[in-house]
Amino acid sequence: MRGSNGALRRGVVAVSVLAAAFTALGCHSASATLPVDRSTRTAATQQRAAVRTVKVDRLMFGVHDAHLTSLRHRSTRSIRLWDTGTTWPEVQPTATTWSFSRLDQVVAAAWKNHTEVTFVAALTPTWALTHPVGPTSTHDPSTYAPRLSAYSKFLGKLMKRYKNYHHSGRPGIANYQVWNEANISNFWNSGPRKMAQLLKTAYDARNSHDKAVRVIAPAMVTRLAYQQKWITSFYRQKVARRPVWRFADALSFNLYPLDTYRSRPAAPEDSMALLRQVRRLLAADKVRASVPIWNTEINYGMRSGAMGGHAAIPIPADRQVAYVIRTFLLNASQGVRRVDWYAYDMGNVSPDFGGTPLGNTLLTDPDNQAGGTLTPAGLAFARVQGWLQGGTLVGTRTQRPCLKDSHGTYTCTIRYAKGSARVYWNPFRTGKVRVPGTARTKLDEYGAASAVTGGSRLRVGYQPILVKSAR
Repeated sequence: MRGSNGALRRGVVAVSVLAAAFTALGCHSASATLPVDRSTRTAATQQRAAVRTVKVDRLMFGVHDAHLTSLRHRSTRSIRLWDTGTTWPEVQPTATTWSFSRLDQVVAAAWKNHTEVTFVAALTPTWALTHPVGPTSTHDPSTYAPRLSAYSKFLGKLMKRYKNYHHSGRPGIANYQVWNEANISNFWNSGPRKMAQLLKTAYDARNSHDKAVRVIAPAMVTRLAYQQKWITSFYRQKVARRPVWRFADALSFNLYPLDTYRSRPAAPEDSMALLRQVRRLLAADKVRASVPIWNTEINYGMRSGAMGGHAAIPIPADRQVAYVIRTFLLNASQGVRRVDWYAYDMGNVSPDFGGTPLGNTLLTDPDNQAGGTLTPAGLAFARVQGWLQGGTLVGTRTQRPCLKDSHGTYTCTIRYAKGSARVYWNPFRTGKVRVPGTARTKLDEYGAASAVTGGSRLRVGYQPILVKSAR
């Protein structure tokens, strides 16, 4: 996408089947119990006991942040370098000239905060283009394919520079991503085949220079039909007779939903519908389901079409808080390994484009990007981590965690070493749930605690409520 000023907008968890007691799901289990005779009871019990669980990796909680104020907080577990002044042309403006000062600054700040770095190796410097771009081209020259040799040397230089960072045995940049939003013309205009070759080039560079780092497939947007068609075309590619996905340690999708659906504002649940569609496309292309998926950009209210680049329609603070909490719970439950919020420091677009931010869910004050003042939604970014810390999301034998009932009410069960919690919400209407008999405390989306009677019925809406119980 392009921002209002015409510049380019450069901008968990492994699901496993673990043995757990069937009673761990309590009254919220979706598994049916059927009469069995004595001879088959043991086998049936073992079958029911295998439930789908997710232990959430702290690295799932990522951001984009050009001002780096997120790196004052330990809750920023990972950062994706886009819109940070670290694109390929900015780091290597000529074939023989390097400018590492900004990238060094970002990596050092992230390292100090124990934040993992993902570098996006995108936009082609003029000197590295495969073919000169004529003056009649309607696209930015940086969106065309580079020479593979130049790309390989660029990545090799970075991998060597940040390898064994501070003699720690670990890289300063842990992940190298091949391009941003490769399936839209704002960022790439050389087709799926050349992008597949670029991914293979990055894979080879990693194997030559630092096998401790990951190669991340190009980020792709997902909400429009032509974008999904491009995804299909890309993942059908083969390079050196191998499917292209085999050259990536993770696949990357920017799961922005449309700004509205049936006249209502888009919600995190709409983003998860896009994830399901992407998984169907990948399955059709025979991409192995075990390859991790990263959600490398997310926010809500982003316009498309003729309104692309215009400000989002604002939503209340309560709803923004709810969106942050629901986003991370749902992505975690679906096995998404990384969620990078775009953007921690989102500012206002120009008055000609509406004068307010591109997204409607803001982690910091958009009127003071450099200040990094947290909004209620920004505080919720840390709060939801607290809800998940030390816990395991528990589903059923056939369903991932965060179950939805017939009325659209969600229940996310979190199992801790001592006790449990359940997070309830209904995104589009009011629902009712019966809390566990051992429940005593509930927390609202702002973290305020109050008493709850065990076994009572609780009314829930779009704002998540966490209920603690002994089991």
